[in-house]
Amino acid sequence: MALARSEDSIPPAGSLPGGARYEPKWDGYRVVAVRDGQGVRLWSRQGKDLTGRLPDLAVAARDQLAPGTVLDGEAVIWNGDRLDFDLLQRRLVSARSGLASLAAAHPATFMVFDVLAVGDVDVRSRRLQERREILEDLSTSWRPPLQLTPSTGDEQTARQWFTDYRPAGVEGLVVKAATGVYAPGRRSWVKVKSRETVDVIVGAVTGSLTRPETVVAGQVRDGVLHI
Repeated sequence: MALARSEDSIPPAGSLPGGARYEPKWDGYRVVAVRDGQGVRLWSRQGKDLTGRLPDLAVAARDQLAPGTVLDGEAVIWNGDRLDFDLLQRRLVSARSGLASLAAAHPATFMVFDVLAVGDVDVRSRRLQERREILEDLSTSWRPPLQLTPSTGDEQTARQWFTDYRPAGVEGLVVKAATGVYAPGRRSWVKVKSRETVDVIVGAVTGSLTRPETVVAGQVRDGVLHI
């Protein structure tokens, strides 16, 4: 899989070859979906087979993708209007007998942001802007839980996303060069995390100082300390 390096600030639009393309950074699990003549396999970044853990996504990919298609994206779970990573993590640790009920109660969504192959043709050497055009054509027939990740070349729009999407649990932005190829194992993309800070008073911890289990914290509001 192509990887991203962390940076503290959003790269300007003209700072990457061909211009920067901005996408939301989803709080989920990175997944590559491989659709062949036999069905679908979902693979994690570490090469782990997640097909059985994400049966709803596997069925959707099997039904909606043509054989010879390989997609890269993020598996997420929405809980109301916010991403819920804990619900997603529960899929990976629960007994297989309970996966169907978990999927029914909290369906996953596959936020697709790249295409690696289509019609058995490897397109990783093509420029991002070309791969995006292929992806947009493919997505015209998709239905949830397959979703095309938003993408923009407008820096101001991306900065607005960076702020506006934060309450929904979106982690920030991923920024890519419009003329960049898909380079497995290389950190050619840039990720910028959205962070909010607040001053609190830590009064106590349980567990050790190096591995605290619970933090007892307080915040002064209107002159009153609230625990």
